[in-house]
Amino acid sequence: MNTYKASMDRTTKTLTILVPLLLFFTVFIPYFSKNTAGSIDFLNPSPVDVFPFGLILILVITYGFSPKAYALEDRQLIIYRPFHRKFYSTTDMKTVSIVSKKDMPRSIRVFGVGGLFGYFGLFRNSLYGTMIWYATRRDQFVVIERSNGRTIVLTPDDPNSFVQEINQTIQR
Repeated sequence: MNTYKASMDRTTKTLTILVPLLLFFTVFIPYFSKNTAGSIDFLNPSPVDVFPFGLILILVITYGFSPKAYALEDRQLIIYRPFHRKFYSTTDMKTVSIVSKKDMPRSIRVFGVGGLFGYFGLFRNSLYGTMIWYATRRDQFVVIERSNGRTIVLTPDDPNSFVQEINQTIQR
């Protein structure tokens, strides 16, 4: 079994650093500077008291579902994420191909994350329709078209080896 890393591109790294920093400087510092120690009533919190902790929860959940690596094992595609691995059978995969950014015209996020720790969730474009992305970059994609009509988009660091291995698994 080979594991294929999913490294972030420069844009993703920048967003992943800047968004938490922006939240820290615009929400957390003003919140904690106005609330001195002991002024928060933890038994009866107000919405203002809960708001910063809600943002932290959103950051943690977003990180938890972000793709970190991909692997092929026992005719299964495994997507490694901090909270939960995702499994797809290779038996229903029709085609696997490497696609460049220009071949993914106007992909829009339908429901998911668009840059913070990666690009994952439901996306859509005119060429592939609705797709499930587990991506960390936006320059070179691996598109997996499945027999059930659902398309998966991945971004392994070594797309050529990944596509070669998955195609060998499909042909068995």
